[in-house]
Amino acid sequence: MEDVLATFSSTLLLVASVNSALPLQPSFSHLGLYVKSLPVMERFYCDVLGFYVTDRLGNGDQEMLFLSRSLLEHHQIVLAPGRAETSASTINQISFEIETLRKLIDAFQALTELGVSGMQSMNHGGSWSLYVPDPEGNTIELFVGTDWYVPPHATTGLDLNQSEELICQQTELMAQQTPGSKTWEGWRQEFQKRMDEDDHG
Repeated sequence: MEDVLATFSSTLLLVASVNSALPLQPSFSHLGLYVKSLPVMERFYCDVLGFYVTDRLGNGDQEMLFLSRSLLEHHQIVLAPGRAETSASTINQISFEIETLRKLIDAFQALTELGVSGMQSMNHGGSWSLYVPDPEGNTIELFVGTDWYVPPHATTGLDLNQSEELICQQTELMAQQTPGSKTWEGWRQEFQKRMDEDDHG
């Protein structure tokens, strides 16, 4: 099997190198999850994360749900039956941006009061993140962006019981002390230059 996959990968890379239509450069739109219990997952994604059911397809055990929080997207998440009871999640994370640090702290406190266990909070420098398991063990990331790009290796734990002011001070200090850190505007300028160079060969 490994030989077959290696051959396929080599062929794909060869085709991509000579085909002017590749890479395709698509924009991400939505994702679909196979679930064990549709009612339980519907309640979590709607009641906790605030999604709306925009459509239902099928009936009974074969029903699929289309969820969205955007007027521009009919569905951002699809929940479909089909995940075995004994199967582990293969999702690394599903990430949602929160508007402010205050709202992230409020979310942490609300989820704690609901008795949600297994949460982790991290300061990535470039973002503050709260990781929450959904009812079937998929990791949900709730995050807020900061003013800084900080190399990922600088990530530390984050105490969301602290004040906003203290968290911001700690993050600015992290950026100042970590080589390679810069403002997001500086990072975007460098990334734009890199993409322009790739586009022009």
